Amino acid sequence: MAASFPPRTLAVALVVSLVALGACREPSATDTPAPPPAEFVIAAGDSSFWVTSAGGSVRVRGAPLDLASVDGRLYELYVTDDDRSYGDAVMVGQRVYRRDLVTDDSLLLYQDTIVPRIARLYARLHPDDAPLAPDEDESEDPLWTAASTLDLDEVAGPFVSYSLHADVERDDAPLWHTSRRGVIDLRTGGSASLAAVAGSASVSVERARRQVMESTLDSVRLSQDERGERAAAVLSHYRLDPASFSLTTLKGAPAVSFALPGEGDGDAGHLLALAPIPIGEPSWWTAAASTLPVSSADGLRDVWRHGRYEVVVHYDRADGGARLVLRDSTSREFTLGRVPAPATRIIWLDHPPIDVAARHALDRAFNESILYDDAARAVAWHRSARPRRGPAATSPRTLRHPPRLPARRAAREHHA
Repeated sequence: MAASFPPRTLAVALVVSLVALGACREPSATDTPAPPPAEFVIAAGDSSFWVTSAGGSVRVRGAPLDLASVDGRLYELYVTDDDRSYGDAVMVGQRVYRRDLVTDDSLLLYQDTIVPRIARLYARLHPDDAPLAPDEDESEDPLWTAASTLDLDEVAGPFVSYSLHADVERDDAPLWHTSRRGVIDLRTGGSASLAAVAGSASVSVERARRQVMESTLDSVRLSQDERGERAAAVLSHYRLDPASFSLTTLKGAPAVSFALPGEGDGDAGHLLALAPIPIGEPSWWTAAASTLPVSSADGLRDVWRHGRYEVVVHYDRADGGARLVLRDSTSREFTLGRVPAPATRIIWLDHPPIDVAARHALDRAFNESILYDDAARAVAWHRSARPRRGPAATSPRTLRHPPRLPARRAAREHHA
């Protein structure tokens, strides 16, 4: 894993080209060693890949899923639109859900409050306009437009970070936007405080935050000294929000990265990021650390060590992709294929072993992922045969949780 959790979007498209393991000729049992037994799900790019190695065969399934494992339960994380549009106003916020793969129950984790607040204001100022029905089209020339974009960042133990940006355009006011960060506790389904994330280190983190913030603001003022008035005007739009932070890593250890939210027009609506602050090793970190990789000094290789085998991802700077590899106890490598970069975390399914109910639920989730994308691919490799690519499933299914696709995509694209 790189030094920080990279941003990710849930408007996913499965982009993977899995290749054969081994040479193009048919290997024989005498000259081709078997890959080590292994089973895990690795998150790479905006997709998840389920790898199973057993009896000399390796199977890799890719799907546009964002999965998390918390307290032994498997969850899918997904974002939906919160459409509050009116006849002359396009207003689309964001919601984050957690779906239990076994029970199929969804829990609302986070709801953007900016767009609902703007919608209430619009309704009060335009009492003659009515909310749009689900089958009605929005106005091509709305008086107001409010759109939020939320990106889920990396999962770390029981927490997932997010970044939110909102744009508001009105016929009676200048363009306005704002940004912030935050952390969601996947166990409780609510925002995670600094104390919940950092534990006993929270007090020292707050002291360090004050120092880092003062240093950052001083640097900004000095860098814009020739435009002092403009710098002062921009900085006046930033404020400290103790909950505007995300989880990251610093030299392989957990850290938090605060960002001062801004609001207004131009640069004032963006985040002012502060330097990461280490948080020691809180109680949740021990379990989380085994899911995260150790990165090479040059950033071209990530390694996960697990029992008698290792998972290695080699990054290619030329094309921006990555090669997924299994490595046995003798350091022999078995290439599984190419995956999107970066690979960020692994859910181990063999030690401890996944139970029957969870396995069935995971299989169902991968099968149903065809609804999120028009291509779900699987590759099987056998010691006595060349790769076999299974047919892509195309039959429609009914989702039992809110859809991923935006209801009014135009609002988001307008402010992209």
